[in-house]
Amino acid sequence: MTYNKEEVKELLELEDIYNLFEYFNAEPQMYSSYIVAKTICHNGDTHKLYYYENTQLCKCYTGSCGSFDIFELVRKIEPDLDLNKAIYFVVNFFNLQSKLEDVDADEYSIEDFKIFKNYNKLNEIEIKNDKVRLPQITNYIEHYPCPHILNWEKEGISYDVCKFMDIRYNPINGSIIIPHRDSDDRLVGIRQRTLVKEDEIYGKYRPARFQGQLCNHPLAFNLYGLNVAKDNIRNLRTAIVVESEKSVLQYISYFGTKNDICVAVCGSSLSRYQFHLLLDLGIQELVIGFDKDFEFFEGEDFENVTNKLQKIYDKYSCYVNVTFLFDNKEDNVLGYKDSPLDKGKDVFLHLWRNRIIL
Repeated sequence: MTYNKEEVKELLELEDIYNLFEYFNAEPQMYSSYIVAKTICHNGDTHKLYYYENTQLCKCYTGSCGSFDIFELVRKIEPDLDLNKAIYFVVNFFNLQSKLEDVDADEYSIEDFKIFKNYNKLNEIEIKNDKVRLPQITNYIEHYPCPHILNWEKEGISYDVCKFMDIRYNPINGSIIIPHRDSDDRLVGIRQRTLVKEDEIYGKYRPARFQGQLCNHPLAFNLYGLNVAKDNIRNLRTAIVVESEKSVLQYISYFGTKNDICVAVCGSSLSRYQFHLLLDLGIQELVIGFDKDFEFFEGEDFENVTNKLQKIYDKYSCYVNVTFLFDNKEDNVLGYKDSPLDKGKDVFLHLWRNRIIL
């Protein structure tokens, strides 16, 4: 298939580019109109790769790569792809086929697309009828212990829920092991949450590595916890979307598996594909419960958060009711970086009862 790259770019929003950077393990940081990420354009590890929303261009400030668009970035990561294949990958990644005009078929097909270098050990992603089936990976963690994790128990996550969700512990590097399963309960990735304060500079949550294999997976193609929450979401026609796996575990600990309607994007944005996973379950209300990434109810951080939530509303409110678990200036019940579940069940219920409807 061939697509006009300018038409494809017009459909991409800042959150989409963020998701793509996350897919490539670029450790992106999103601001109001640009993204800062690792220099994956030349396999670097400094955060000097910028993407600007107004120009739709990336710029590498190391002096190595210059300026280029998102398709050239894909080609830099996988040099064997030509431009048409790079465009086709982006279209499939964001499920944009239905928004683009019919095009003539050529010699390219989805079988041409291997997971890029970071993912080639995981075989291929299958795409059928616009549905992504992530490759299943080896269960490296079945012999790791499942002890009481006191840090998490103090934050409201019960031992029984950790066992239920198969949470393990790696005593060698002091990290919590979190298996990720798709909606069919297949193991598709493994992440770790470090408990070592000094290691948090590399990110609290990272893909886990076992026997030399990095167990990462494209986060934008899955929702953590959907395998156990999907029946309740389908029955109640409501889903709560949070940022981290820890918030899902807190929710189940507070309300039990029979009331679980909580899933995590494992980032700070909701991709189109993740939304359609929920829409396919028949949801009528989408409840966004992202972290409180601002200290004050004014200033740049506050504006960035509210702008991000407004974009989610604008993007999905034509399909479902979109509401928000959002702390306000009068209540101020959450601390900086807290999720709506971090202060306990009662605070969450207060935010739930007073969720914002735009």
